[in-house]
Amino acid sequence: MKKQKQLGFEVLERQSLKYFGGAYLKNSHAKVARPITTKRSMHLVLRALMAKGEFSLLRKERIIKELIYNQAKTFGVRVYRLANGGNHLHLIIMPRSREAFHAFIRSISGLIVREVLGAQRGCPQLGAKGKFRFWDKRPFTRIVEWGREYKSLNNYLDQNALEAWGFIPYQPRKSRFNPIGSTA
Repeated sequence: MKKQKQLGFEVLERQSLKYFGGAYLKNSHAKVARPITTKRSMHLVLRALMAKGEFSLLRKERIIKELIYNQAKTFGVRVYRLANGGNHLHLIIMPRSREAFHAFIRSISGLIVREVLGAQRGCPQLGAKGKFRFWDKRPFTRIVEWGREYKSLNNYLDQNALEAWGFIPYQPRKSRFNPIGSTA
């Protein structure tokens, strides 16, 4: 006779999802909800390969930084760190709720595009119904534990910023959170 498994501890056995978005989504229709926490920090990455040359995010760094901090204050999202990589942005944030996070992402992604391209709201240059795409994929997020993981993420953002500004040469690296290769 087979022993029956104890009930009530299924939650402990299942590995909870800690990351979402970016290259992990095969199509635009996610099958699970994005994991969001209000007790731990989150690493958020917005990437746009179109952001090169005159459209580089580094050219509007001060404005983008002000915009992100203003929207964070408006929607109740704490921004611990912001790193601009030229064609991508890294943020370490902690939202107060799922709704605050979604409102924050919606607002900064649209406002940054308008600022970088110099377009006005409702501009035909941006198109309608998804005809124009500035951001490559949906934002990548992962939950970051306090302590060692948080410290190593900060070191990574330091290295990323130095590479973006050309102080150190770019060093390709594999990330366990990006199945394609580098996180940049």
